[in-house]
Amino acid sequence: MRKAYQKMPEIRLSQVKLRTIKKKDYLDMFDYGKRKEVVKFLSWGPFVLEKEALYSIKKIFLPRLKQGLPIGYAIIDLKTDKMIGTIDFHSKQKHENGAEIGYVLHPDYWNRGIMSEALNQMIEIGFKHLKYDFIRIRHLKENVQSGKVIAKTPFRYVKSEPFVLEKSYEILKDEMLYYELSKENYDGNQQS
Repeated sequence: MRKAYQKMPEIRLSQVKLRTIKKKDYLDMFDYGKRKEVVKFLSWGPFVLEKEALYSIKKIFLPRLKQGLPIGYAIIDLKTDKMIGTIDFHSKQKHENGAEIGYVLHPDYWNRGIMSEALNQMIEIGFKHLKYDFIRIRHLKENVQSGKVIAKTPFRYVKSEPFVLEKSYEILKDEMLYYELSKENYDGNQQS
């Protein structure tokens, strides 16, 4: 029997659809991953070569099945069928039944409500399809836009800690803000 994370549902939202990332998405991933403003607060990038995006899909996203995680979702523009970002459960602790969500979006699509809608859908997938007990998410304090996305979800702020992000072109010293949502709290929000 296939485990839930091996067969993720394709989801249609108002402006985009979420489907499992494929190798063929690498050129679209390169298009947004090469932009400093997109990856400024992320642990990777910017991409310099197209093959770096292909490597990312082959060596980071696809192997997640071996870690008991879904590969990750490509965010696909319904009008152009172009991949404009990713949203995924990217890490989990071995002895916990939960995972952390991460996301990235092409700047041409910022401030349209796409990521808030996708993130709320991922919460539902995490609890209903993957049967997680909790989901975590975090962002650097300076990444105000990411904080605004999280504010439109039922995540609850947990703590902040000093954090240093070393990029190839700069070092960011900031606070990392941590949030968590338990299945119990999510179910309670759904009923009220």
